[in-house]
Formats: sequence, structure tokens, C-alpha cells
Amino acid sequence: MKKYTVVVLLTAQLLLLCTPLKGQEEHRRWNVTALGGAGYMLHEPGRFDKLARSFSYPTADLRIGYYTSSDDPSSYASICGFPNIGLGVNWKGVSHFDWVGKSHLSDLVSLYGFFERDFIRTRKFSFGYDFSLGVAFNSAVYDKDNNPENIIFSSAVLAYLAPGLHLSFRPTRHLQLGLAGVLTHMSTGRLAYPNSGFNGVDVVASARYAMEEPKVPERKHLEKPAFPKHMLYEVFAGYGAHRCAQEFETTGKTTPWPTYSFGASACYQYIPTLSSGLGLDFFYFPKSFLQCVASSERILHAQLHPEKYDYRPLSMGISAVQQLHYGNFTAWFQVGVYLYKHLGVCEQDGILYQRIGGKYVFPKLANAYVGFSCKSHHFSRAASLDFIVGVRI
Repeated sequence: MKKYTVVVLLTAQLLLLCTPLKGQEEHRRWNVTALGGAGYMLHEPGRFDKLARSFSYPTADLRIGYYTSSDDPSSYASICGFPNIGLGVNWKGVSHFDWVGKSHLSDLVSLYGFFERDFIRTRKFSFGYDFSLGVAFNSAVYDKDNNPENIIFSSAVLAYLAPGLHLSFRPTRHLQLGLAGVLTHMSTGRLAYPNSGFNGVDVVASARYAMEEPKVPERKHLEKPAFPKHMLYEVFAGYGAHRCAQEFETTGKTTPWPTYSFGASACYQYIPTLSSGLGLDFFYFPKSFLQCVASSERILHAQLHPEKYDYRPLSMGISAVQQLHYGNFTAWFQVGVYLYKHLGVCEQDGILYQRIGGKYVFPKLANAYVGFSCKSHHFSRAASLDFIVGVRI
């Protein structure tokens, strides 16, 4: 019953948010959207044969959004084509998988914020993309005795990420019908292990009621304002947690090892919403972590002679940085190459690393910022989830 309680509470929260806003006659740009359809969990052939025979599931969303317009004080609304932004709740009925044995997954409930932008918007049709970011809740976690084949989730709380494309038709002033394709990723960012994570592809139909017909942006609003191109220099420090695969394979359990990061970046902002540049990154693990890796690798990979390996706590890399700006919020992605790394013969293997994250800048606090980032390898294997603080110079 816990999962249904979560759904009811989150839905009630959204409805409560909508109620007082409806009375603001001067801003009738609120909308409510219901979505429903089916999805499929993406996975390597044969990987989860001991878990389930089928991986299809029903899915549904409830969203409350707000149409930005030319009346908003921020110029970013105009630059981004007057997006629809808001909150949503998603449900995925993955408990409907055809299970092989006693191992299973529970239904997944997510609470997220979304950003929805149209590439094309007329009075009748629209086409564009949306991006959702939030947290998901899961009641079926890995257990070596009762749920041993569920290597997908080891935590009750997950990160939720969902980009998508949508196509819509408006038969009336207030009603909008649509179709959308959505990719979904949910995982713990290596805060728990095992952590294969959930990757799904959904096809959903939607029905939206808008309190006022969304306006088609006038051409004059789409004219690009003069923008002074400039450099953005940043320094940052981060603290996070990592679960060691070598330790898990040796002992059947993992320890939340602390991980530290610090570095700097220089990016050129050529338009209000985008900047690109380079970053210098440092990553540090405590020596006790290296001792754990070394003892585990001597058991697991004796043929690679880990006793001769020079384990070092500090790693360094250089990365290409791409940033997306919307007001004081920035989302960014990095692809880096290690210049120096001696974490182990098999621990975090490869010479490339990736980081994706978000941060919010406080101009009144000397452009200090707070944020988060997820570091990964091979574009798929999460290494750590970090809390970061920094300053933009």
C-alpha cells in the first residue's frame, strides 16, 4: 500500500499547488496535463533472463505547467521560445513484468520538474522537446537472499532523468491532445550497489487543459537581443560518495566511501543560453579506499599482479565542457580524459570520464553557486554523485 500512498500524496500536492493559482485572473497561463501509455525497459539481450521474461509496463503522468510569455521580466523566456515549465508526477507499473522467480521490481513513482519547449507552435499544432529532472521512489531493492536477481536497484530513492519529443494538436482553445516519445533513466549515481539502473522508452498520449489559449510568439519577440560575448571562469570543490564494485564482488557488500573533487574551468559564452570551454579536474579518494581496492583485486585479479601496482589516491584530467544557461541556473556536461590515474588494475577502468550536473548561481553572493554532478565512465557506469560549491569569476 505504500506505493499507492505515495501516488495519492504527490497528486494531492500538485492539485493543492494549482488551487490558489487559479484565482489569479491576471495570470491565466496555468495548464494541467494527463499522460498515459506504455513503455519498455531497455537492456542487453540475456542480461536479466533470471529476473523476468517480459519487460513491458504501463506508465502515466500528471503535470501542472505554466506558459511563460513576453510579459515575463526575464529575457530567457523569449530566447527559449516561451517554454512551458512546471511540476509532474510519473508512475511506471514495472511490477507487471513476467517474473521468472521470486526476484522482482516494484512500481516506480517519480516527482519531477519539467521544461517543455516548442520548436514549432501555431494556433493548432506544436512540435518540440521536453526535459524532466527529479527523484524517484522504489520499494523493491537488491537483497542477496530475497531479491538476488534485482541488480537494477539497491536504493529506495533514485535520481530521475527523462528527455522526450512531443507533437500536439489543439481542437479547441483550451484543449490540447498529443503524442510523445520519452527516454527515462533512473539510478542511484553509485550511492548504492549493485546499480545497473533503469533505462526505459515510453510512448504516451496526452490531454491538456489550459486555462487560457497559449499564445503564438510574435516574430518581434524572437529577435535576438544584443549580447556581449564574454568568458566565464569558475573554481569549485565537491564532496560525494562511491560504492566499490571490487569490494562488492569480494565480500558481497559495499561501503559508502567518500570522494572529493576540485578544479577550475574556462568557458566562452557566445549566446545567452550556451557556453563552451575546457576544465581541469582533480579527484581524490582516501588511502583506506585504496587499501580496500588493493586487497579485493589481489583476490579477484591475481593474474594481473595487483601487488606490483602503484595505487595512488589522486587522479587528474582535462575535459571539454558544454554549458546550457537559463537565468541563474546552468546545466552542464563534460567529457574528460585522465592525465594521471592509479586507482587500481580494474577499478574505474578506462581513460575517459564524463560528468553531468546542474548548478544555481547567486549573483548577490559574489556569483557563488551550489549544485550537484554525477561522474561516470564509459558514458553509462556511474562512479559517484557529488555535491559541489564554487564561484564564477
